[in-house]
Amino acid sequence: MARFGEYIPSERLTFWIWKILGIWATQDESRLYRAFRWIYHFTFTIVYLFCIFISSFFKETMAELWSDVMFILLTELAMFTKTVITVRKFETVYRLHRETISDEFRPNSEWETRVHGAFFSRFSTAMLGYYLCSFLTLWAHLGFLFEYKFPFFSWFFWLPLGRANLTNYYIIFAYQMFGMLGHLSLNVSGDIQHAYLLATAGIQLDFLYERLTKLPIPTSNSSIEKDHYRETLIQHIEHYERIYRFVKEIEDTFSMAIFVQICASGVTVNLATDLGTDGAPMVFYLVAMLTQIFLPCYFGNEVTLKSVKLTNALYTADWFRLAGVSDRKEMAALMLRTNKPIALKAGHFFNYNLEAFTSTLNTAYSIYAVVSKKNREQA
Repeated sequence: MARFGEYIPSERLTFWIWKILGIWATQDESRLYRAFRWIYHFTFTIVYLFCIFISSFFKETMAELWSDVMFILLTELAMFTKTVITVRKFETVYRLHRETISDEFRPNSEWETRVHGAFFSRFSTAMLGYYLCSFLTLWAHLGFLFEYKFPFFSWFFWLPLGRANLTNYYIIFAYQMFGMLGHLSLNVSGDIQHAYLLATAGIQLDFLYERLTKLPIPTSNSSIEKDHYRETLIQHIEHYERIYRFVKEIEDTFSMAIFVQICASGVTVNLATDLGTDGAPMVFYLVAMLTQIFLPCYFGNEVTLKSVKLTNALYTADWFRLAGVSDRKEMAALMLRTNKPIALKAGHFFNYNLEAFTSTLNTAYSIYAVVSKKNREQA
């Protein structure tokens, strides 16, 4: 807990969300906290998801089924997957976060400190804005109070609800809003944490690029220069391997969660355009869904692009001045190593990058265009 202060504000917020909502699953947790976790997740995860599922059998039309149930089920599926993975692999997840503030990943020059601070200040502001947008998605549903309707499900263990039973109605409405606040927070915190880890990998690749361009190639046969060059090169190679392992561990940990998130959000966006849904709640909801696809795709794409640039950094480092054959071979081997981009796969099926994001948008726009044309023809 004492180390929370070393993280940027958006990370501290998500850590507290994990603490409050029972996701903090370290081995040294107390029995009281473990009991709280079970009670919370039974009350606001198992019961909530069960009510959403059963509520689908009480819809009068297929349109209500799609708009009121499918959207929520897909969102909850993504949240549930990310939450389960985070809890099961929490030690790994938290270790990755500690690595982001370790000495190995700290800036080692004035320029790096300035770039690091400016980047993560913008990053934290953007992530807090994302949380605010998602929060507005929830509170936009308060308008249902004036219609005596429920925003998410209309069944709760055979309790009589509605205008004729206002006490039950207000209690269940408050339960839905509080439950969705918790689920929303879990969903968003998972997105922010994953984006933060990839952003850290990206900024480390930026630092490594700058360091490689300034590699002290020896200009003479001086043993001091040669030793300094080899020592520096070894440090950079170790740094690259550390970043590579860091990214691959992120992929191994979150691969399935990202796969489910992209699939669920993609289907939701396409479904919304197909049904022609509108209104403030749906606008906020779609923005949140698109953001959940955009974040992993954008930062995954940044890692790939920045890893490709490393070969150019080595090539511009006056490598031709190396006199020793072994030194040139090591440099050539390192160029070949960095020439292969670091790509992340979702569910080990496809790379998540900006191409995957634009593909989802193109599909949604195509469906929207077809539906709009059909509606105009019918009018």
